[in-house]
Amino acid sequence: MIAVWIVAISFTTVGLIYSIPKYYKIFSCRAKTTGTLLKSQKSLTSDNKAIKATYEYYVDGKRYLGTTGWSTFAIFISGKEYIVKYNPKKPEQSFINMSGIYINCAIGTLFIVVGIIVFIIGIILLSIL
Repeated sequence: MIAVWIVAISFTTVGLIYSIPKYYKIFSCRAKTTGTLLKSQKSLTSDNKAIKATYEYYVDGKRYLGTTGWSTFAIFISGKEYIVKYNPKKPEQSFINMSGIYINCAIGTLFIVVGIIVFIIGIILLSIL
């Protein structure tokens, strides 16, 4: 029975740690502007599927640089313009719309849901046994 609680807590915790910063970024970055991708960098792993990008954007005439996190769900083309969402109160906080942030939130949420389902199964098993 302890294993059920460990799995439930582990999945829920990992999901929360993984997705909360991404949800914060999505909900706080409401303003939009256009940004240009400066460079992208592939990971050093053998499959080279993960990619990270650096981009620039302007808010009220001031230049900002942003970087994406490592993602396997994004395709970046240097020099291409992208929609950048940024926090109007802190314009240095931003993300590119096509950076895979929504997929990453879905993955984190899936972990949370699995953790909750395992927790519910544990409660059911506890009441049966």
